[in-house]
Amino acid sequence: MNRDDRTEVASSILEVGHNCWRREPAGRAAFLVDGAAYFDAVASAIEQARHQVLIIGWDVHSRVHLRRDPDGSGRDALADLLDRCVRRRPELHVHVLAWDFAMIYAMERETLPLLRFGLRTHRRVHFHLDDRHPVGGSHHQKIVVVDDAIAFCGGLDLTAGRWDTPEHRPDDPRRRLPAGTSYGPFHDVQAAVDGGL
Repeated sequence: MNRDDRTEVASSILEVGHNCWRREPAGRAAFLVDGAAYFDAVASAIEQARHQVLIIGWDVHSRVHLRRDPDGSGRDALADLLDRCVRRRPELHVHVLAWDFAMIYAMERETLPLLRFGLRTHRRVHFHLDDRHPVGGSHHQKIVVVDDAIAFCGGLDLTAGRWDTPEHRPDDPRRRLPAGTSYGPFHDVQAAVDGGL
């Protein structure tokens, strides 16, 4: 498919004001297969953030480790990483929006996420629960945007139970929940684009 064909496909799918806000070219685009690649890329982008980090998720866990060592120990728990970065850069603000989940998910979720993010992080880490949905509805986006320059979207939340490698080894010691228990293989894909405004 040549460039003109791609432009024709994009213009036939994306209609400004109907199903998208606007169309912009991306400098680069990539697919990050599985949580290990995605979590590491997000951690690197957050570490380089200068002004703003936006995180939207169906679930967001303050203690999920974005990086894992071969022995199974985790590094860069999300809330700790966000806190460290805003303390290092006074102009940086982080906004986290997570679904205010239905009680049927209470056993799968971090308890009191407002307190875990609010009490454990700097005041420039802003955490909110989204409860503006019809009964039975949810917000299901999984998006991270850093400095309006790089964006990630796809099927992976920054939460427990999503980290894995493409090998999906059944006995991988790095695949642990924040409480230390293991979980089974997990496969998903996230897209990354950059280009800035």
